[in-house]
Amino acid sequence: MLGEYKVGRCSRQCFAQQRPLREGEVYYSVIIEADEDFERRDYSAEAWQGPPEEAVGHWKCRMPKSAERKLVLAPKEVLIDLLRQMEDFPEKAKPRYLLALTMLRKRILRPAPDGEGAKVNDGMLRVQFVEDSSILEIPSCAIGRSETDELLGQLNELLYCDATELETDDEPADD
Repeated sequence: MLGEYKVGRCSRQCFAQQRPLREGEVYYSVIIEADEDFERRDYSAEAWQGPPEEAVGHWKCRMPKSAERKLVLAPKEVLIDLLRQMEDFPEKAKPRYLLALTMLRKRILRPAPDGEGAKVNDGMLRVQFVEDSSILEIPSCAIGRSETDELLGQLNELLYCDATELETDDEPADD
């Protein structure tokens, strides 16, 4: 069964030094189990002394610079079309599988209603589109550690675009 954990966004504050994190500054984030919930804490690199003993997980990040372009997830219609079109390209099986998992997390897809959840049965992940309730079976893929960086790059190229590239319907067309 797939679990979903709610973890807050970056606080933009160093937990130890009680100061704002600066643009471009490297920082570390940790997740700590607090009662029946999880708490995120962010630490500047200079205050970082390793993860606290009670940490469930930790990672290294960098605060974005204001001049950096902002990336946004492609519209769900694009993601749906992409997932369906990728079926015709067996060499894209792994990025397609990761795309389906991402769409499950974004609630564009849900587990197929067979009482089993989004389990992989007979090597297939059965999912249902939220909008039209159609069901799709996606071959599950084993993904090795050595492939993760390349697949992450491929998936990011497919899923994200520069926020400035998006056009709104409110803007009048140039004639």
